Amino acid sequence: MLRSLLLGGLLIMETQKMISSRKAIREYSGQITDYQLHEILTAANASPVAMGQYDNYRLTVIQDPATLAKMSGVYDAPTVIVVSTNNAGAPEEVSAGAIVHNMELAAEDQGLGANYNMGGLSSIPADVIPSGFTPVFGLTVGQTTEKFAPREVPMDRIKTNFVK
Repeated sequence: MLRSLLLGGLLIMETQKMISSRKAIREYSGQITDYQLHEILTAANASPVAMGQYDNYRLTVIQDPATLAKMSGVYDAPTVIVVSTNNAGAPEEVSAGAIVHNMELAAEDQGLGANYNMGGLSSIPADVIPSGFTPVFGLTVGQTTEKFAPREVPMDRIKTNFVK
């Protein structure tokens, strides 16, 4: 779980440590628990979306082995969570990214492996996504034997312009 530290009288959350430890996991060693899924879905529901229009989004949790077997590009993940929208466009895709990012961080905060996924969206069977909705982003999730440790992040990976 996300922990806090009391340092010099200031409450410091370990968010930066978690962010610098995250990595894409593509090999899974088992299914997640119902509690772990609940925590991930709680994080999704805490996400910001464009204009607060939460009714424009749906989450589809796919854990059925027969359905997963029909999908490509999901790394044999035991759980795939798909974010869909009924109004696909740039604001909705950005919001879907925020939802998936919250879920990914919640998964890794629990020691689970997760990976952002858009490659498997086209292979989702037609009857899986709610009618009127289009899948725009996905997350593969499962147990992992990978260890998460902070890494040095180069500050020039994304070139930055300053206007002061």
